[in-house]
Amino acid sequence: MVNDNYTPEGELDETKDTKEEETTEEESDKDETKEEETSDQSDESKEDEKDWKAEAAKWKAIAERHKEKKSETKTTSKKSEDFDFAEKAFLTASGIKGVEEHEFTKGLQKQTGLDLDSLLEDNYFKTKLAEHRELKTTSNATPIGSKRSSNSSVDTVDYWIAKGELPPKGEVELRRKVVNARLKKDEAKGVFYNS
Repeated sequence: MVNDNYTPEGELDETKDTKEEETTEEESDKDETKEEETSDQSDESKEDEKDWKAEAAKWKAIAERHKEKKSETKTTSKKSEDFDFAEKAFLTASGIKGVEEHEFTKGLQKQTGLDLDSLLEDNYFKTKLAEHRELKTTSNATPIGSKRSSNSSVDTVDYWIAKGELPPKGEVELRRKVVNARLKKDEAKGVFYNS
């Protein structure tokens, strides 16, 4: 018997073994996919938790930054109300002395929006400061109870006629009144000096 080793039963055993191997491989594959799915689900739930925690921390940090910005703007707005000592020293060194001139400078700085260095170099500021000083000097030189003190303010026609100029271009109605008053005054004058 040449074919002693070959039996149909041996063949069956081999197929059984391969089938068993295939089923165990399939089962192990299924187990692995189930484990992966459960691990994926647990990872996703962990990621969800991490994402929500991260989001909450992120928004909390943003809210804190906004609170800090609001407090900073409050402190800077209080600071911008008045000059600090360094700015006052700079103004004094530049020839702007006294509380009135500092307030006048602060008002023009707000009006023009320039920083202090640029403002001091600006021709508009220089002329306005000169006018302010002139008005201050004039008001200090004129006694309060004398006949020479004028009660006319800048908004009256008499003030601008006495000054010999027209009001600013923005005050159209006052300019018209000043021009009409000058015309009446000129018509009332005689042609000759003694008439």
